[in-house]
Amino acid sequence: MSRHSLALAAIVVVAIGIRITYSVTTGDTLRMTPRDGQMAHNILADGRWFSLNMVSDEYVREVDDRAGRILDPASIHYPPGTRGRWFAEDNESVGAGAVMAGLWAVTGDQRFIQMQVLQGLLDGLATLLVYWIAVQLFKRRGAALLAAALYAVYPPIAWDTADPYTDIWAVDFTIAAVAIYFVAVKSSHRWRWWIACGVLAGIGAYFRPQVILIAPVLALVMVAATGRREALRRALVTGVVASLALVPWTIRNYEDFHAFIPTRSAFWQTMWGGLAEIPNGFGGDFKEGPIEAAIHRAHPNLMPESPEWDAYVKPYFIHAVEQHPLFYIEVLAHRAALATVLVHENLWMRRGAGAVVGYRGGVLAFVVKHPFEALEYALQPLVFLLAMLGLAFTWRRWRRQNAILLAVTLCVLVPYLAMHVEERYLLPAFFVYFIWIGLGADLLIERVRHALRSSSRVARNRRTRAAPSTA
Repeated sequence: MSRHSLALAAIVVVAIGIRITYSVTTGDTLRMTPRDGQMAHNILADGRWFSLNMVSDEYVREVDDRAGRILDPASIHYPPGTRGRWFAEDNESVGAGAVMAGLWAVTGDQRFIQMQVLQGLLDGLATLLVYWIAVQLFKRRGAALLAAALYAVYPPIAWDTADPYTDIWAVDFTIAAVAIYFVAVKSSHRWRWWIACGVLAGIGAYFRPQVILIAPVLALVMVAATGRREALRRALVTGVVASLALVPWTIRNYEDFHAFIPTRSAFWQTMWGGLAEIPNGFGGDFKEGPIEAAIHRAHPNLMPESPEWDAYVKPYFIHAVEQHPLFYIEVLAHRAALATVLVHENLWMRRGAGAVVGYRGGVLAFVVKHPFEALEYALQPLVFLLAMLGLAFTWRRWRRQNAILLAVTLCVLVPYLAMHVEERYLLPAFFVYFIWIGLGADLLIERVRHALRSSSRVARNRRTRAAPSTA
C-alpha cells in the first residue's frame, strides 16, 4: 500500500476508535433519547410497529430519573399495568427505531450499545465517502485526505454517534446521497444509479426528511453542465423514486390519522415553538407549555403531536406572524446567525459548557479559568469561519464544484432556518465545511511551496551571477 492509502486507512481506524470510545466510556449522553428505544421495544414485545405507549413511557421516564441515567429496555421491568394507552407515532422520524428493533431481534438483547457501535462503525466509514467526494470534485488527494481527517476527529459528530437516535443517521445519509449522485454522474449505467440514489434518499427520509432534497437540488445546480432537459430528468427520477419509497409510510399515516403525512407531522407546532427562540417586547408566550394548556382547555381529548393538534396550532402561528412581522424577521435573523457564526454544540465534553455571556470577569476570564469549555463554544464557529475562508479562497478556481457543495449546505440549513434551529440539525453540513478547509489549506500550502521555490531559484541565480569567473 502507498503512504497515501495507509494514511487513509489510519484515518478510518482513528475515526471508528473515537466513536466507539465515546459510546463505551459515556454510556448514556446528556442528550441521549430513549424514545426510539421504547419504539423498538414495542415492536418486539407487543408487535406494535411505530407506536408508543403513554403509560409505559411515563413509567420508563420515572425509572430513568430514579437511576439518574437512561436505562436499556433490557434493564427495565415493565409491570403488566403499563401496557395500555397506545398511540401511533407520526411526530418523530422512525428509521432509528426500526434499525434498533432489527438489531435487538438478531442479538436477542435490548441494549443501546448495539446501536451505538453500529452508528460508530458506519459514521467512521463515512470518512471514506468524504475523501471520495472531495477527490471527485477537486482531484486533489491531499485536500481530500485532510477533509477526511478533520471529519474523523471532529468531536461533536463523533459524540453524536453515542446517541441511538436519528441525528447521526441524517449526517451519514446526506454524505451517502452526495456520493451516490457522483457515482451516477460518472457511471455508464447512470440510470441505475439515479434510481439507487432515489431509493437511498427515500430511506434517508425515514431518518431526516430533508435528505430527500439533496439529489434533485444537485441535479438542478448542475444544469449548466448537463442542460435543462437532462437536469430535469435527473431531478424527477430521483425525486419520484424517493417519493415512492415513502408510500408505505404515507398509507399507514392515512389509515391511522386520515391525513396526508408523507414524512412527519407537527410542522406548525414546531413553527410555533420556534418563535420562543428569542425574547419579544409585546408579551407573547410561545413556549409549548402555555399553548398546550390552552388546547387542553378547549379540547381535552385532543392528542398532543397528532395532526389534529398540529392543525389547531396553525392559526395561532399565522396570527402571531401577521401581528408581529418584524419580530418574525428578527427570529429568522437569529436563526441565520445560530446556524453559521454562532453555531455551537456545548455538550460533547460530557459536562456541557457554562454560560459565557455574563460570566464574572468577562470573556477573557472565562477562557483562562475554563479553557476546555471555551473550546466547546469556539470550535464550531471556528470551523464555519475557516470553511468560509476556504470557500472564498478557492471560489474563482473551482466555481462549479463549490456551487455544488454550497447547494448541499443550503439543503441542510434552509429548512431549519424557516422552522427551528438546533445545533444537532446542522451537523450534516459539516463534511462540506471540512472539504472547504482541506481544499483551502492544500491550495495555500501549494502556493507557499511555489513561492519558496521561486525565491530559492532567484537566490541561486543571484549567487551564480555574483560568483567570480574562473576563465
